[in-house]
Amino acid sequence: MTLRLLARIVLIGCWTMLPGCPGVRDKAAPRPSISDTVNEGAVSPQTASDASVAPPAEPSVRYLSLDDAAGAARAVVVEGFPLVHTRQLRPLDREGKLVGEGSAEQQIEQVLGNLQAVLEAAGSGLDKLARLNVYADSPQTANQLDERLTKRLDEAVRPAVTAVVTPLPDPGMLVAVDAVAIAADRGSAVALQRCETVAGDAECADAAVLPRGGVAYLSGHPEKGALAAAAAKSLSTLLQIVEELKLERSQIVQLKVFVQPASAADEVLAEIKRQFSGQLVPPVVFAEWIATAPVEIEMIVHRPLADRAPGQAVDYHTPAGMKASPTFSRVALVRTERQIYTSGLSARAAGDGEAQVRDVFAQLQQLLDSTGSDLRHLAKATYYVSDDDRTAGSSSAMLNKLRPEYYDPERPPAASKVRVHGVALVDRTLTMDIIAVGSGR
Repeated sequence: MTLRLLARIVLIGCWTMLPGCPGVRDKAAPRPSISDTVNEGAVSPQTASDASVAPPAEPSVRYLSLDDAAGAARAVVVEGFPLVHTRQLRPLDREGKLVGEGSAEQQIEQVLGNLQAVLEAAGSGLDKLARLNVYADSPQTANQLDERLTKRLDEAVRPAVTAVVTPLPDPGMLVAVDAVAIAADRGSAVALQRCETVAGDAECADAAVLPRGGVAYLSGHPEKGALAAAAAKSLSTLLQIVEELKLERSQIVQLKVFVQPASAADEVLAEIKRQFSGQLVPPVVFAEWIATAPVEIEMIVHRPLADRAPGQAVDYHTPAGMKASPTFSRVALVRTERQIYTSGLSARAAGDGEAQVRDVFAQLQQLLDSTGSDLRHLAKATYYVSDDDRTAGSSSAMLNKLRPEYYDPERPPAASKVRVHGVALVDRTLTMDIIAVGSGR
């Protein structure tokens, strides 16, 4: 994703999501002015830090962009909507055959068509995108997808986009995506969805609708050893945490798997299917990582807001038998319906590891301030690095060194640090992807 130089933050409101929902304007309504956009749905200065005590908010979505012409928002603030999370969607036709071998353009069109079909089957659509994760063979392919997506979207729709360079599970694939989008209400339980018009696995969901309410983000859990055994152990650990949180497998919304090599994705999926035997597997996303462990799995789980007792909008939990860390939490428990998705943040100029890390955190702090959040209210972080933390001064090493300067050791986000083959900007070695909540300021 091409980063634009920071000039000013423009709030672009979009109320085209679900006609008939309270507080939501349909497409026939006039587009609000910038001043209207800033006022409607903005974070109230009267809200206390115990944001979860407040009654449910009117549904709203806001796109924050640095450039009116940009194809992606710098951040998207979603509140009070169900959210559909997809599996990784690949450039395959209805019969499961690769489309456009060697052609990034054809594969991008197929991927976006598959994404549109899956979203529509789940009661959503491209015009309701909030977040898009792109996995591409090169920065050029990622930029092409950005351009193609922009042509398909209304100019008011600007999803947060994070792109990384990585091999994909099947030979010849150049691009794949997964997404989060506004969804129609499907009730209080997680709704798993298969889309019959897109090639897939009958045992695996293409999408899951996260109901209104809270959510738990479980940090990635790496395991060493033979791949299948490591995947089984990683997933078993996460399922034990789900049980400790008094949640059910039926509340799992998405699994994200970092695997080495990408071609081993089917072997990991077979193990996941074994552990979810007898039920539809939640959406699964794969990315190749470079690590000593062959696999790491992280998880998103629905957590109903059973009460609105005073407390932080996000709490952090260390499961039994695990050690707390000052730089990441094992579990982040979101207790509010407002979530803030950032686009992948990379340094605005080429530089050494320390310069990149500090510039990314400077951008993040500015974005958080503009959305009514701060570094003490991060729910989930994914740090994509393309250099080695054993190399002095690398962005990976400096990220390890500098995070304690920025984070409250009692309130770091759930996180995964993933070494990939590249990020979507030339001459950069770090992209940071963040989910935050409102601080209530």
